[in-house]
Amino acid sequence: MNTRSIAIACAVASALVMASPGYAVTIAYVGTEPGGAPSGFATANWSNSAVAKLYATGTSNTYGKNGYWQIRPIPDPASSNVSEAASSGNNLGTSAGSFPTLWPGTSPDFVSSITGGAGTFVNFGGYALYRGPDGSTLYRQGALSVSVNQGPFNTPSGSGNGYFGETLSFTLNYAGTVRVGLAVDSVGSGTFAPDYVGIYSPTTGTVYSSLLTRDGTPDMAVFDIVNPTGQSFTVAQWQLAGTNNVSAMSLVTFDVIPVPEPSGFTILAAAGVVGGLFVRRRRS
Repeated sequence: MNTRSIAIACAVASALVMASPGYAVTIAYVGTEPGGAPSGFATANWSNSAVAKLYATGTSNTYGKNGYWQIRPIPDPASSNVSEAASSGNNLGTSAGSFPTLWPGTSPDFVSSITGGAGTFVNFGGYALYRGPDGSTLYRQGALSVSVNQGPFNTPSGSGNGYFGETLSFTLNYAGTVRVGLAVDSVGSGTFAPDYVGIYSPTTGTVYSSLLTRDGTPDMAVFDIVNPTGQSFTVAQWQLAGTNNVSAMSLVTFDVIPVPEPSGFTILAAAGVVGGLFVRRRRS
């Protein structure tokens, strides 16, 4: 293949890639779903289509359509408690002998792995009530509580004033957009809630939520991860220095947002651009 042919082949490949839905991994913070009375307790009603959601995708008005891990809930009214140590790499409580984490039973195809960080599974009196995956059953919501002791590091609030604890890690296998919801502040006291939730990948570094309100009212930080084929991500809870202790996460949801394939016209247009380059090159 001569130099001209190589250049044309590269131009065609580049044009087709640019015409495709996306080719770089990105993480974007979408917003925080509130959980107080004015919102209809939207976070706790994550699976209840009758309560309006700010960032639900599709037409079902729910989160977790393509996957969910509702950590260690106890049917309401609850007469038991949970306090169980969890080692790093745990299965988020899905195999617990009592009050296991609720999940679909198999990971969705695009989640090739998901594991929890070292901490403690907890569920005690005073924790928030959540709906279950069926959208109606009430549970006293549990959580995975982790120590927030790594740091200090920079946070959006200023230089060197934050600590974090790693809550979970997952690997995604999807050429499109996955919306991830991470529910926190569900354990009755804002002391054990994060100031920020962050998602880290080697490609993007850490992308943070906005500053959360630590008041014992559940809320859900929502992120979009774009084109994450084969990429691994780590979710951390951040607390500002002087307030760092432990922090608890109660629910993880996944919703796929399909990205349309490029139309035939788009591909032909891209090829036409390359063809035009070839014609101009021959005339030059």
